[in-house]
Amino acid sequence: MSTRTQRLRERTLESVHKQARIVMPDWDVSDLPLSLPERKASAIAIILERMPLYIGEEELIVGTRTVYGYPGEDSDDKSFFDYNALPHYVNEKDREYFELDQEAVSQAHYAPDFGILLKKGIGGIIREAQERLENEQKDEAIKFYKSVVIAYRGVSRMVKRYADFARVQAEKCEDATRKAELENIAEICQNISIRPAGNFAEACQLFWFGYLASLIENFQFINFGRIDQILYEYYDARHHVEEQQLLECLLLKMYDQADLVLLDKNLMGKYSAQHNITIGGLRRDGADGCNEVTRMILSALKKTRLPEPLVSVRTHKNAPDWLFRGAAELTVGGLNCMAYYNDDRYVASMVKAGVPAEDARDYGFGLCQDVLIPGRGDHYCSGGVNLTIVLLDVIEKHTDARSFEELRELFKQAVAAEIEKNIGRYNAWEEAVRAFQNGDDALFFEGMREGRFDPDTPAQGMDVAQAARNEAADRKEEKYIQSLMSPLPITSALYHGCMEKGTDITRCGCERADKGFMVLSPVIAVNSLAAVKKVVFEERRATLAEVAAACAADYEGKEELRQWLWNAPKWCNDDDYVDDEARKILEFACREILKYRTPGGGRHLAGIHQPHPVFAGRLIPATPEGRKAGTPIPVTLSPENGTLKYGPTAALKSAAKIDSELYQWNNCVMLQYVGSTLEGESGAETFTDLLKSYFRIGGVQHQPNVVNVSDLRAAQKTPEKYKDLIIRMWGVSAHFVNLPLDVQEEFISRYEGL
Repeated sequence: MSTRTQRLRERTLESVHKQARIVMPDWDVSDLPLSLPERKASAIAIILERMPLYIGEEELIVGTRTVYGYPGEDSDDKSFFDYNALPHYVNEKDREYFELDQEAVSQAHYAPDFGILLKKGIGGIIREAQERLENEQKDEAIKFYKSVVIAYRGVSRMVKRYADFARVQAEKCEDATRKAELENIAEICQNISIRPAGNFAEACQLFWFGYLASLIENFQFINFGRIDQILYEYYDARHHVEEQQLLECLLLKMYDQADLVLLDKNLMGKYSAQHNITIGGLRRDGADGCNEVTRMILSALKKTRLPEPLVSVRTHKNAPDWLFRGAAELTVGGLNCMAYYNDDRYVASMVKAGVPAEDARDYGFGLCQDVLIPGRGDHYCSGGVNLTIVLLDVIEKHTDARSFEELRELFKQAVAAEIEKNIGRYNAWEEAVRAFQNGDDALFFEGMREGRFDPDTPAQGMDVAQAARNEAADRKEEKYIQSLMSPLPITSALYHGCMEKGTDITRCGCERADKGFMVLSPVIAVNSLAAVKKVVFEERRATLAEVAAACAADYEGKEELRQWLWNAPKWCNDDDYVDDEARKILEFACREILKYRTPGGGRHLAGIHQPHPVFAGRLIPATPEGRKAGTPIPVTLSPENGTLKYGPTAALKSAAKIDSELYQWNNCVMLQYVGSTLEGESGAETFTDLLKSYFRIGGVQHQPNVVNVSDLRAAQKTPEKYKDLIIRMWGVSAHFVNLPLDVQEEFISRYEGL
């Protein structure tokens, strides 16, 4: 007999809830005589107060976003969306003021502290904003507090609407058991429409409503934070069975909009919201944070088995064995949305960079495994340096380099210059925003007109072709300004510092001023350096000029040279010949990043990261390690496809050689494991031993995929039989059958040689 969780899972996969969706009506608040932040809050409130409500059959946690925008007036496809599904609130005066004729778009990648909402309640946040408003003198802070009041009154009304809706559904319900459940849902929603959470059921429901409201104002990439730490305060062992069921319902809700599709389907296919939960790890006081809710989440994941939420498992040397074992069982069972982190290394690195120990112990994640401090630090994103593009430029300009050491030094100088330039432009932007928030907008508009804010290479590091750089810079500046035009009052109230300062998070309001800076395409650059060292400077089979020319020609007519370069030593094989070059370059780049502070006094934290292997690879020319133009590149510190010779142990040993105290933000080693090798009772134990050994020698993070290639090929032929096949692409996961063909093929190629 199927369980409630199984039945709800099937309905979630079928997206039954999208029947309640409507196209954005012609709601408009742009002519209201209010400030821009207040009009944004009014737009959010209108949606919360008017959107269609939906309570699914057997649901115990309720609430879903039902107002969307999708292309074409005559379209009836409710799985498409656009980013601006809000009532119009930006008017012509705003556009003239900001010198930008664009809609406002939020930045996202946030992880609020939903514990603030559970403890204060919706009414408590409204009262705090009103009290602070009474004594506030600064104009921008007054606008902020008013926007918080407007937005949270909208949240309160949405919750009350669900209370009334559940009562109506209960009155119509003929099944006595379901009638009682609906009446209980109504009572819970009525209670939390103003008051703090009083028990586990109210905590789960208020947690979800807070997330839903934050998502509506921002649309995407709002993450859940340390959910086991937040909910454990409300756990009651006397009601364990009921609370386990509620937690399973909550996890299923986190897959609530995974049917949505990007307008650019070529990037990733289905949108898949890709929101992250963090479990385990140290508490702020340094004690182990694993608790009964942690254990319950692992149990729930066995039943829900979906690509989302992404699950970040924090471990440390004193973590309980059941945490390792429970997570490992999910991993070897093919739940490829799991990632593992070593607190002993991450916390030490952040503390060394100046993050207070209690905050460092409280780290969580945004999209793509961006490390942040939930509710305290928004570390996304001050820029990046694309090592491969810099290296190609250095080789082209210095084909007369007399030695490999000279070439390496020129490369390091160029990397340092690129870091300084991009951080300088970000800092100019932040200085302008802080001045703007303090009522002095002259610096902001001066910088905007002079173009001082645009990095030549955008933070995501995807528009890297030289011909596209100017266009990319224009888009980056527009995005900066659009985010300034799109304040986030709901999210801001769930960040420590914003309410105290009277400053929205989009205007540098949160408690910590640190930002993350990415070292992009690291493996391609390292492999290219090693290949040039071997083929050009040691074996002297070609000159540097010949390698540069071959790359420019995409190796047309130069296959022999390409093979020499491709067969040079490669990263992830525990080979010091190439690993030492990785250490020299990556540690150098991280040290350069850590030299700089943000205008708010925080650090630019170093991260080594490369997302979007297919899309990013399309925009990178042929490279000196033998890769052809436009082909995929590896995820962060993962092996380049077809180069892993000695299995995962060697790959993890290579990664552990990089000094973990030098990076505090992103880092990823993603490896593929053949599913059949980890089958049986010993599979989880084998994976656990490997993970613990890796962390003992200095490893920091691991994202595994456990799947059989035969299943991947079979899924391409008969996708209807493999609807539950989950794979992890980089910091995000998806159902394999929903991905574009080129993304599927890139993933399969990762198993080459295994």
